[in-house]
Amino acid sequence: MPKILHTARYVDEPWRILKSVTPNGFEVKTLDEPTHECLVHEASDADYFLVSGRLTIDEEVLSVAKKLKMIQRTGVGIEMLDKESIKARNIPVYVNAGVNARSVAEHALTLMLSCLKRITIIDKQVRNGIWKKQITGVSCHELYGKTVGLVGMGAIGRLVAGYLKCFGAKVLYTDLFRQSDSQEKELGTSFVKSFEELLPQVDILSFHCPLTDTNKGFFNEDAIALMKDGAIVVNTARGKLIDDGALCKALQSGKLRAAGLDVHYEEPMPANDPLKNLDNVILSPHIAGLSFESFHTMMEDAIKNIVAFESGNLDSIKDKILKW
Repeated sequence: MPKILHTARYVDEPWRILKSVTPNGFEVKTLDEPTHECLVHEASDADYFLVSGRLTIDEEVLSVAKKLKMIQRTGVGIEMLDKESIKARNIPVYVNAGVNARSVAEHALTLMLSCLKRITIIDKQVRNGIWKKQITGVSCHELYGKTVGLVGMGAIGRLVAGYLKCFGAKVLYTDLFRQSDSQEKELGTSFVKSFEELLPQVDILSFHCPLTDTNKGFFNEDAIALMKDGAIVVNTARGKLIDDGALCKALQSGKLRAAGLDVHYEEPMPANDPLKNLDNVILSPHIAGLSFESFHTMMEDAIKNIVAFESGNLDSIKDKILKW
């Protein structure tokens, strides 16, 4: 019976969902502990890796995984994969691009609105008996008429752009690849050639790009200096795109009005992370891509790819294979 090793640890409802979409004839195993040592121990008899979480699929893991046929990502990020070691063994990697795009896009929009409307601050005030209707109300802002800059225009970015169009926001974007004229017209977006050119124009900056060697920490002190005073930053992409120290300083000084962060430089966030102490920061634990609906679809589609691979039906999943 082929063994599918889930390379993180699921319990309760997530584990129930994963088991429910795994067909008879396959064994699925989640880690007893979310540690690299446990991963190495379980990898020795695994036919397939179902990769989630942040444990690295590195040379040590691969060297013991003698039976490994294929690696399937639950999402799309691949920073936990040791590219060279995997390629050296000719192990195919499959991803389901866009599988959780709608969930991420909705979360990004939620963070934008929550920052503009100061939802977390006002909720806390009301719970503490503070009821200052007019003063509180005029401290909030509308999304209508704001200029939103999207860094990245993949599946998620396009959904966010569509949502923003409905709100009457002006949407600019920058990406290595420009959308077609017809796509830009449909989404109501305008292309900006560079990140640096985008920054001074936007009221809200939202990240929807992958993390690469060239963009790590590229939203730094110099980038922030180019932005409007009082701008808002939203990140549902990868935490290491942002220099946390520079961001924290800008939020404390008022250079930036607020930030909505689903992803973080270090995950889980350290207990002493200064961003936790700022009222103008809204935090979530890297869950933008996880709703009940998206999680079920992610697990189901991932397992379908593994079943197709095991049965030799490679044509049905040829568009899912990762091209390094």
